[in-house]
Amino acid sequence: MIEIKLKLASETYGLKERGKMGYVLRVRMASFFSGAAIASFAGFYILHRDYKIAHESFANQMKNLHESLDSRISALEKLRQTENSKQVEASE
Repeated sequence: MIEIKLKLASETYGLKERGKMGYVLRVRMASFFSGAAIASFAGFYILHRDYKIAHESFANQMKNLHESLDSRISALEKLRQTENSKQVEASE
């Protein structure tokens, strides 16, 4: 008699717990996936920001290099013009 009551109580308890476990599992899965989505968004944002900073740095380096080369080329062209003008004056 006691065994039957215990068995009946455990079956009833098991059914109630099974329903709760499904709900808890759904809540945990939803929490996990929402956390993963937020972490993914944060990661992509950080990568995008790092990419923009790196691109800006690289663009500035190339701009400075281009300006440096332009000034050197201009100096060489001026030197060439002065040498050519001196040669013309010497030949006259």
